Amino acid sequence: MTHPLTIELPPLPFVLPRGSAPHGTRVLEGLLDLAQAVLDRLREQSRSPRIAAVTRLRGTGRGIHFSELVADLEREHSLELESPFEGSDLVAGAVWPPIKSAAGTPAALAKLRWSAGADDLPMHVHDHSDRCIFVLSGRGYFHICDQPVERFDGSDVRSIPARERDVFAFTRGVVHTFSTASEPMVLLSAQLPFLPFDHPEQYRLPGYRWVARENPERVPASIQCDPSWMLLTYGW
Repeated sequence: MTHPLTIELPPLPFVLPRGSAPHGTRVLEGLLDLAQAVLDRLREQSRSPRIAAVTRLRGTGRGIHFSELVADLEREHSLELESPFEGSDLVAGAVWPPIKSAAGTPAALAKLRWSAGADDLPMHVHDHSDRCIFVLSGRGYFHICDQPVERFDGSDVRSIPARERDVFAFTRGVVHTFSTASEPMVLLSAQLPFLPFDHPEQYRLPGYRWVARENPERVPASIQCDPSWMLLTYGW
């Protein structure tokens, strides 16, 4: 299938909500608000019931550090990651307490850690919630395909490098997974709406099992500039 190179969205900044709540709590609320805005805009720009896209977080001035904001969140609300996660002993996760989204449904942010060599998490789908995933640190791969879960046969899987400050957003129904090679990777996963990790409808596996460990890359590797550039100045 032919894919568009880019999709243009309006600026979607991270905004720290005002109020009397602790700073870390407001960071959590701001991240979930940003995730909801990203997914809302993606749906507005697409006629497809399933869509996934990737971009980069980038500051626009001095003193802006995404990792420091997340550190504030973790200092105020520490998490103990638990493994296995979705059947993989090499992946660990935990979730901050859910909050009510603007849509009135529970929204939550999870922290997920992939160990180096975590390439055994199968392709799967979330039928009942969307995802906006921020790569907090490390490097790995996001594996995705166009096929619906009912017709998934592993023939159309693409592997996209994932590294610090990448943002992956995808709607419910997209078949996907992540993996790592020689480096670990830590993700923040906004889940809209949130279903508990042990909920029977949290995720679903296709009939065909696909893991990165058993499927070497079929497309020749390459390095190129992203087609979308942020214009910094325009001389007259």
